[in-house]
Amino acid sequence: MGTRRSWASAFLSLALLPSNSALAQGVEATAVSGRLVDVVVASPALRGNRLGDPSDQAVTIYLPPSYDQNPTRHYPSLYLLHGYNGRPQEWTTNGYQGMNLQRVMDSLTTRGLAREMIVVVPNGKNAYHGSFYTNSATTGNWEDYLVRDVVHFVDSSFRTLARAESRGIAGHSMGGYGAIMLGMKHPDIFGGLYGLSPCCLDLVGDMTAVNPAWRRALHARSSVDLPKDPETADQFWTDVFVGLSAAFSPDPSHGPFFVTFPYRELGGSLVPIPAVIRQWRTKYPLPLSADHERNLRQLRGIAFDFGEKEEFTHIRIATTEFSQALAAKGIPHRFEVYPNGTHGSHIRERFEQVVVPFFSKILVADEQP
Repeated sequence: MGTRRSWASAFLSLALLPSNSALAQGVEATAVSGRLVDVVVASPALRGNRLGDPSDQAVTIYLPPSYDQNPTRHYPSLYLLHGYNGRPQEWTTNGYQGMNLQRVMDSLTTRGLAREMIVVVPNGKNAYHGSFYTNSATTGNWEDYLVRDVVHFVDSSFRTLARAESRGIAGHSMGGYGAIMLGMKHPDIFGGLYGLSPCCLDLVGDMTAVNPAWRRALHARSSVDLPKDPETADQFWTDVFVGLSAAFSPDPSHGPFFVTFPYRELGGSLVPIPAVIRQWRTKYPLPLSADHERNLRQLRGIAFDFGEKEEFTHIRIATTEFSQALAAKGIPHRFEVYPNGTHGSHIRERFEQVVVPFFSKILVADEQP
């Protein structure tokens, strides 16, 4: 946590550490293998965004081993979201702890440890390194892109079971936030959710004015002032705060970043701007959970976790409080603080041992074996 690269590698979700997963050690090529398909989805939701990001976005899709051998069979689908400053390759190709989605899924399914499913890995990175999978007048409508454009493309192009009870969503860090937020808002699209070390569930801890990087963000006058390869906590968080502000409090008429920050300097202190803070709280799952209680009850499964050595205080605080809020409403869910894990150290292992079995259990599959 105190090293030069640890802050960036943790939240950016780019740790490439050796996996200590027993399942990972057994991953081998199988006689009948699934395959990855790279496609481009044209998204009306992203057209004309203020950052100039393309509306055509890359999506990688895993098709299970029996997909080509059984042309009448339809499959559950799992949408898998990457973290801040990541790309789909974090899940698909030598990503989290050497993660290779095809090999992992092939191994789990052929050994009977998981149900065959189609896995969809969309891009969530923009010019500010992270869209947070939310609609924004500055960055574009990334929520609509995912739940409308990508889902429609996948269901019309591949043999999915095109119904909420057969469709799940999961992700890590920023992707964990996206999974919880989108699953909570769209139970008509997703039947279950899993957030791995989900960021940004509430404005607490190191998300608030106690974080000195807010001053750097406020003082930045152009993108030149933002770090291109953040090497310290302050530099990393400066990038994050600009990206979050673009997602949560956009202002396309207010350059250079086309955002309104939730704090301002007054007399040497950082002072919250109440209207902007209220705007941010409309983007946080914890305060929104009360208004979405009915939606949450419709889900077939809700789960989230973080490691006991999680570096980011807002994740430890807000994720625990989110579980407490669900428990107070009697909403069934699974919450785990697992041993030894840091923010990015056990993602592949958790995906193999926990996430895929979770969705194998809750998603409704075709009756065909």
